Amino acid sequence: MRYLMLVLSTPDDPDLTDADAAGAPSIQGWVDRYYGDGTASAGDRLRPPEDAVGVRVRSGKVLVTDGPFAEAKEAIGGFDVIEAPDLDTAIVVASEHPMAHAGAIELRPVWPLDLDGPAGTA
Repeated sequence: MRYLMLVLSTPDDPDLTDADAAGAPSIQGWVDRYYGDGTASAGDRLRPPEDAVGVRVRSGKVLVTDGPFAEAKEAIGGFDVIEAPDLDTAIVVASEHPMAHAGAIELRPVWPLDLDGPAGTA
């Protein structure tokens, strides 16, 4: 099963302590382990929310907005795509990411499109 790990910064998290961030494992160790064994297959950092562009189509017109398009306390700072046999394993992989210690990880199962099936199925 494939999972998308959204790497979140959580600057207003009242539960975050300096000790949490200081005790985080190194990102290079996480990358070496999980990209090295094939668990992680794609990922990168993202530019800050100020560099985001929102795209919507309304009444056939493309609307583009600059900057963050959602008000949120958390900002997506990066992502990784991982492969795990089950959710418990994916949680272990996510918990070992440095930002699980200094921010948060949102773990989402991928829901593949069935492009060969009838219209409207997923």
